Amino acid sequence: MADVISGNGTIILDGNGVEDAVSYWLTISDEPGNLVAEGSISASEDLLRKVKKANRATLALEDGPPLALKCVGGHGGVRWVKALRD
Repeated sequence: MADVISGNGTIILDGNGVEDAVSYWLTISDEPGNLVAEGSISASEDLLRKVKKANRATLALEDGPPLALKCVGGHGGVRWVKALRD
């Protein structure tokens, strides 16, 4: 069974702008490399559009290290993401 982390975190856009809180649900990757986890984040559609358009989006976890995010799809308040080592 894959390890899952979930909770509420904070999105930091382009290294300086702290935005609203997001809910996250991520499955930990057991593969070596930069991919730490993949799953989804939920927030307002406006914030999620900013995440997708940002040069750099970082998710500060509730408990854990910050992770760089890469959006890979989604709509309607949910985005599928890959969380990478920051």
